[in-house]
Amino acid sequence: MSAMEQNMEARRQRLLEEVRRLIESGGFEGLTMRELASASGVTVPTIYNLIGNKEAVLLAAVEEQTQGFTLALERVQGDLIEVVEATVRQLVRRPRYYRALLLALTSTEHAGAAQRYAAQALSRQIGRALTALEEANELATWVDSVAVSQRLHDHIDYAAIEWARGTLSSSAFRSAALLDTSLTLLGVTSGVSHKRFAQTAREHQVTAQRARGHGMRGGRAA
Repeated sequence: MSAMEQNMEARRQRLLEEVRRLIESGGFEGLTMRELASASGVTVPTIYNLIGNKEAVLLAAVEEQTQGFTLALERVQGDLIEVVEATVRQLVRRPRYYRALLLALTSTEHAGAAQRYAAQALSRQIGRALTALEEANELATWVDSVAVSQRLHDHIDYAAIEWARGTLSSSAFRSAALLDTSLTLLGVTSGVSHKRFAQTAREHQVTAQRARGHGMRGGRAA
């Protein structure tokens, strides 16, 4: 990488840090290119040159988040419970930012590319975990692993959105994601894995159901 390219990348990273700060404080919808330029000490055309329009800014933020997310999931590949745990840990470590980012992905009109990018890392690790179950002969042979992977992804996404909207606290988010994952796998697994999913479901069903049953009425979850 040339000195000029290094300088541009450094400026881009400074811009993305400002993007994180502004999204964390005011959400993505409230972010304007003029505000970002002012906070970063650059001009609006500079932002377009380094990143692009507001849609590109969202995609850049998601890409950066996904890189760290992928590294965290790589450490636990092949273990579905740990994949869920790592997913939750990554999101709750900076709750205001990731809540705002998740809400932007569900409500922003042009978030399609960012949504697809964000989904790739989790889908990849879910697929590897299901393959590990197959190789251990603990996943039923009739199971369509693609369909199960999509169902698991949907469950985790739903729990994450509940958390982002304030319906679930961070601890309830963890319990809901683990409960939904475990219940989905109970009917199609055997052996040690089946026992582990049953134990996980037992441990988290009360917290998850209580949170969803009562919904955090009257206030936002912590």
